[in-house]
Amino acid sequence: MRLERALTRRALLTRGAALGAGAAAAAAVPARAAHTPPRPTPDRPPLSSQLVSYEEVVLAFRCHGMHLEALQHPITPLGQHFVLIHFDVPYFAPTDSYSFTLGGRVRTPMTVTLGDLKKRTIVKQPSILECAGVGRSYAHPRAIYVPWTNEPMGVYEYTGTPLKPLLEAAGLLDDAVEVVFTGHDEGFDLGTRHFFERALPVDEAFKDGVILAWEANGQPLLPHHGFPLRLIVPTWYGMQSVKYLKSITVIDHTYQGVEQKQVYRHGFSSSDGGRPIQKKAVRSAMMPPGIPDAISRHRFVPLGAPITLQGKAWSGHGPIVRVEVSTNDRGTWAPANLGPPVSPHAWTPWTFTWTPRRRGQTVLSSRATDAAGNIQPLRAAWNQQGMAQNGVERIGVTIE
Repeated sequence: MRLERALTRRALLTRGAALGAGAAAAAAVPARAAHTPPRPTPDRPPLSSQLVSYEEVVLAFRCHGMHLEALQHPITPLGQHFVLIHFDVPYFAPTDSYSFTLGGRVRTPMTVTLGDLKKRTIVKQPSILECAGVGRSYAHPRAIYVPWTNEPMGVYEYTGTPLKPLLEAAGLLDDAVEVVFTGHDEGFDLGTRHFFERALPVDEAFKDGVILAWEANGQPLLPHHGFPLRLIVPTWYGMQSVKYLKSITVIDHTYQGVEQKQVYRHGFSSSDGGRPIQKKAVRSAMMPPGIPDAISRHRFVPLGAPITLQGKAWSGHGPIVRVEVSTNDRGTWAPANLGPPVSPHAWTPWTFTWTPRRRGQTVLSSRATDAAGNIQPLRAAWNQQGMAQNGVERIGVTIE
């Protein structure tokens, strides 16, 4: 298959200037310094095979991805971790008197302050979070929402306390089924006003690694990352790690809220209610090698010099047992070397030495396999909401 040569910045600017001149010549109305404000969207817009919309660009500015060059670090530097903001960022004064309620189907309802949590067992736990919308832009047709590609993930070292002992202190009743976590962030989605909230089955809420966190990388949580307190569920996609914790409510039935019953679902048509998105699908990410083109992010590497390709792999279904690398657009695969993760809840580092032998273009990819036998697919299965698109990445490279 012939690979198209990546556009250089000069070529892109030249094309843009030509298109701009043509548009100006054809314009029949004067330019305006404003635009028509977008309307609310009570329903998800129809799928698109075309360009990203104006509204999605606004969402992308608010919800930025990880800088992939940070894949060289076991712990993602502050400010380079991905962030997804569902509504507005609520702000709180930095005080240990911040509190949330724990109630519902428990013997001892309580109000818990941040100061109370800091008196409990404290853990420092590197944990990977990944948005369930990963790879949405690669799906065709594409769901209209934040147009993620490969970058919505990151590992912070969280400081917090395990959730299980707190639930045990409250005393769950025998009919407890799920635990609902409600945040302070409020807005409309699918025409319904609500606080963002998600639920975990009781057995998942009791698992090792599920914590209430107030620091990341040794500092108080950043406002857009959930300050002053958030839930961390390291095996599930990021939507489960509810930010700005307002309440924990134990219920005796299956939670039916918007963000779990209607969103974050695997469905295959507009009439298909779908299956819930839960644990992270197996995935590997490669730090792009060489140097980039400024706009396209296409990579350039030297001929004949050994290059250490590196990246991270993870899964919500168990440890990573194998990573393979392809340097010829998924034609053949060779095993990478695995390193130890810094935490059972973090990603697994890998490296692979590649010496480019021929000038021209190629595509680099990596794929992971977890202990449960899940293998990262060459192309993820399509679904209506563009969720969990974990197909192997394709990184275009020019060998000079």
